[in-house]
Amino acid sequence: MPLKSIDARLLAVFGRIVEGLCDPARRNRVALLAAFAYAAIWTLYATVAKSCQGINADLGDMVVWARNLAWGYPKHPPLAGWILAGWFAVFPTVDWAYYLLAGLNLGIGLYFSFLLAGLWLEGEKRAVAPFLLALIPFYNFIGLKWDQNSILIPLWALTTWAFVQSFERRHVGYAALADAGAPAMLTKYWSAFLVLSLVIAALCDRRRGGYFRSAAPWVTVLAGAVLIAPHVVWLFQEDFPPLRWVATRRTSADLFDWLRSLSEYSFGTLGYSAVAVLTCIVLVQPPPAAWRDVLFLCDAARRMALLIFWLPLLVPVAVAAITRTNLLSLWNTESLALLPVVLLSSPLITVTRTVAARITGFAIVVSVAALIASPIVAATKLNAGVENDASYVPAAVVAIDREWKTATDRPLEILAGPFGLANSIAFTLKDRPSTFADFSPYVSPWVDAQALLRKGLAVICPSRDTACMRNVDALRKKRPEARRVEVELTPRWLGFAGTHDRFVIAIMPPRKGP
Repeated sequence: MPLKSIDARLLAVFGRIVEGLCDPARRNRVALLAAFAYAAIWTLYATVAKSCQGINADLGDMVVWARNLAWGYPKHPPLAGWILAGWFAVFPTVDWAYYLLAGLNLGIGLYFSFLLAGLWLEGEKRAVAPFLLALIPFYNFIGLKWDQNSILIPLWALTTWAFVQSFERRHVGYAALADAGAPAMLTKYWSAFLVLSLVIAALCDRRRGGYFRSAAPWVTVLAGAVLIAPHVVWLFQEDFPPLRWVATRRTSADLFDWLRSLSEYSFGTLGYSAVAVLTCIVLVQPPPAAWRDVLFLCDAARRMALLIFWLPLLVPVAVAAITRTNLLSLWNTESLALLPVVLLSSPLITVTRTVAARITGFAIVVSVAALIASPIVAATKLNAGVENDASYVPAAVVAIDREWKTATDRPLEILAGPFGLANSIAFTLKDRPSTFADFSPYVSPWVDAQALLRKGLAVICPSRDTACMRNVDALRKKRPEARRVEVELTPRWLGFAGTHDRFVIAIMPPRKGP
């Protein structure tokens, strides 16, 4: 079949998707179907591409939070742990279930971005908004790591959409829904920049008087305060652990160090959005006057969208300069939902049905191509290895389970070791242990001195990790009944084998009596 004929057939298929998204009677249903299809594709990609390794260490860490529910945790607010407790009460604690959660999170985020874009865009412009976002790695490759950044993708989009609806309609229902900003704050304090941006955008709008005289803003504030209050109490009681964690990890060493982080923050964010922006420039071909319209806020109706987009990107720079905090571009994962609105909302820009079909098709082809390549990705990871010894996790789970059952029939309660290895393994072990990650009481507040002396404890260390081995020896002195074995582990995937390495496992069954 001639290439032109194939191109025409594909454009017709993609054009029907755009047509459905432009039809007021069908667009909501089509957007939901597209979101779930997107979630399915990327769930399958993650399941296959990551099948040669254990779950990411940060993801495993949050599952341990879910096993030790609290109003807050050493590094972050508590919402992620609460969600996982509910999720894994329904689904088995296996990798694919985690990737399903991540995929649904991304799909729902794109659906909310479609709703959000509808506040300023219509027709083909609105139809391509989620497909432009699907070209940003935050919405696929990076977002498959369901962490505090990717969780905020749907939460920020929903909060912004509900807030703008509340501002324009003064509706109490939208005002209550705008309280999605509170769950966002309970996910990551970075969401304070979104809340601040929404307030500034409202104050800069000529309709602000009517809004602040209505019940809407006060409903939002009151509902948010009620949701956040228990966590705030916990912060004071525990002396602000997440803030202390950031202060010790992200404070810049000097001016050069801060400027380096600012460069990464700025150019990294630009780089992540580059494919979406270039796709828009090449296919839509905005006239030069449209860029002036975007930069100088010529249209008062779009000013709120532009403020809400730019302020969460720029305000952190000022705050970081004052507090000498190093910035990271990944913290902007959730900040780009309004990028299509910024790129397309100018009345000087026209998006034809053919151009919309091509943008839609490009995004779909990228996703399908990634899924097709997922076995190759897995094989490459097996051969090259991955960080935190994650490729050894499946073999380590088998070895620890074997050694533990040889020593006792009691459940394993605590797994100690390097942060990455311990959390990845703890996620998979059937006994659902907590962790003593990096042998740190700060990182693992659920483990105290008495627990280390009495509970069922296993330790795993790479033989080459001298710091970890010293901690094993210190624990064995406190518990002389410990049994130490050295094992050689080899990553395996579909009959292929990776590079073997040696690990030390120490088994300490639970003690009986006082």
